[in-house]
Amino acid sequence: MRQSMNEWIRPNRLARFLVRTAAGLLLTAGAPAVAASVPEQSYWQYTIEEGYSWRLVQINGYTEEGQYFSRPMYMIDGVDGLYNAPLPYSLREELLYSVDTENTSFSLSQEIVNEINASEQLGYLTPALQAIAEPLDGSDIEYYSRPGSGEESFGLFGRCDDKVVNKNKSFSISTPLNQNFNIGGGFSGNLSLTGDAQASAVGEIQVRQKRFKLFGACIPYGVKLDHARAHGSAMVNYGTTLSGTVNYNSPPWEWQLAKPFLFGFGFAIGPIPVYIGFNLPITAGLQFNASVTGSVTYNGAQAASGYFDYTCTLDSCNGYSNFSSSNLQGPQTLTGGVSGRIQPTIYAQLAIRGYLYDDSVAYAQVGVRPYLYGDLWGYYGNNCGDADGDGYFETVDALTFDLDWQIFITAQADSFLTKEKRWTLWTSPRWHLNYWDLIGSEALQPMLVGNASVPVNTTQTYNARMRPCWPYSDTVNYQLGWGDGSSSSLSGAPASLTPASHAWSSTGTKGLSLIAQSDSHGRQFNKTTVRNVQVTTGGGTATHMGMTWKARQQYGAYVNVGSDGQSNAYSGDTSPYTSLPILCLKKDGRPAPSGISFDFYNGWSGGEVRLSSPVTGSTLTSRATADGICASTYGSGWRMGEFHDGGGGWGWWAAGSISTTTRFWVAINDQPANPWN
Repeated sequence: MRQSMNEWIRPNRLARFLVRTAAGLLLTAGAPAVAASVPEQSYWQYTIEEGYSWRLVQINGYTEEGQYFSRPMYMIDGVDGLYNAPLPYSLREELLYSVDTENTSFSLSQEIVNEINASEQLGYLTPALQAIAEPLDGSDIEYYSRPGSGEESFGLFGRCDDKVVNKNKSFSISTPLNQNFNIGGGFSGNLSLTGDAQASAVGEIQVRQKRFKLFGACIPYGVKLDHARAHGSAMVNYGTTLSGTVNYNSPPWEWQLAKPFLFGFGFAIGPIPVYIGFNLPITAGLQFNASVTGSVTYNGAQAASGYFDYTCTLDSCNGYSNFSSSNLQGPQTLTGGVSGRIQPTIYAQLAIRGYLYDDSVAYAQVGVRPYLYGDLWGYYGNNCGDADGDGYFETVDALTFDLDWQIFITAQADSFLTKEKRWTLWTSPRWHLNYWDLIGSEALQPMLVGNASVPVNTTQTYNARMRPCWPYSDTVNYQLGWGDGSSSSLSGAPASLTPASHAWSSTGTKGLSLIAQSDSHGRQFNKTTVRNVQVTTGGGTATHMGMTWKARQQYGAYVNVGSDGQSNAYSGDTSPYTSLPILCLKKDGRPAPSGISFDFYNGWSGGEVRLSSPVTGSTLTSRATADGICASTYGSGWRMGEFHDGGGGWGWWAAGSISTTTRFWVAINDQPANPWN
């Protein structure tokens, strides 16, 4: 016959059970023995048995008070572990009900779990559970019974409220960052890190004691990690030296340099021994993006310092941080050789990690990760534009190196080392450190696009842009000297034509100079292109009406260009004093797209179209002049589009995208409808 549940929780009876079941105190913390001091190795464990997403682990250690504990514990990873671990049905259902995220890790006493199973079979609490049973509180008493148990009116099975325990400790640490790496793989060379990392902070871990409602009492049987918190200040300063050869885009390399132990301590939550700890994983990483084989040698030295306060679970982190950067870098020598681009990214990370029992069970961490972004660019060849407008592409070279710096605050969490999650919590601006021209690169000279001969007292437009091989997209600042003592400042995207206009009041040769000064990223290059312009009394000016077209239809990546009601293919339709772009075409033999119907009036050009910047029709003194503007703008093979380029006339299709509101100059070979006629 069962005793009433009030008897199980009456304090004097509970005391008698504690005395009577002294042998059962192995459930509380092993065989307690008070030590004079806690040994240096205060915790260790080994695996007894394991299955899918669960392990039975023997934990051994000492509490802060010096009591020794030794206990077999189920370490269970999430829902999969709950389904596969050898748990009683009622306990499994209760834990499944309490799982609120995918990444939940439980640590359960095997001995108490076995006693719960035995009590359910007996129909009353075993003496060992009587010894650790706790009375119900108000919310526990009202909790519903286990579904399907047939005891709905008694409320004998279910959940008791968790008990929350918070432990924290302050620490300070300083550790060196000195390591050499012989990387291998796609990189033949060496990476060296030097510096140190420092932190002064408080580490805090909150755990929840799980309690099961059984026969009118609360039975504590395990714990779970609630969250880890770290708050304080940290500083990472490191120098890097990278040298070697890379020949392809590599996957990222990451190394753990060290993992110094910060602190750890054991304690008991009722009958459950708990151990929590903090360590300091220090990692370094390297990633390459490379377009060709090349070599690079450089070094950098930076420091990041600031404060942080983050609370992390196994699923997310919340908090704040503020870090700043200082440049420790002095003069340095860079060497490299490449035709293409190599972009090495290097980081070092100092992280503060809190864990339950062992970081192979469950951990959460916050890290400070400073990045160095290197960018080596090289070029040699004669397919990088006509800078001085003489109709010939110059042979140019380049070898430059760009270096940036950025700080990331990262977070990471894992359970069973199988469900790793990583987050970026905060990112600083990306600071530019320096830009080096290693060989006096001619490919940095900008292009000055415009007419070589212009009439006096007539406003003319010239366009600035960087050469087509320039690898960056940041806005470029130019200074254009007009050769008569005046100048213009202009800025624009490096791959786009940036216009400036001027009229000369006297004739003669004008020496124009275009200086590419800097860009919005902070690169300073100050490279100059010089060209001569002849200012005449009016000779050499085109005076004929010119033919113009429009884009008539856009179909995906393809455009139909041709005549409209304004176009006149016999005598021209637009005044030569009008400024319009030129329709530029590069026939490269590409196949016609599917889905478009072609005919005599709408043929396939076999190429791509683009528009130049607006030019005055009077400056188009020959077909060669017009073709030269297209070639100097977009490169070799580009020329002015012509009436018959589709194989028929009046219109044709090409790859490209052109606004249907813009008119543009188009040539015609067999009619006097061009400005130069």
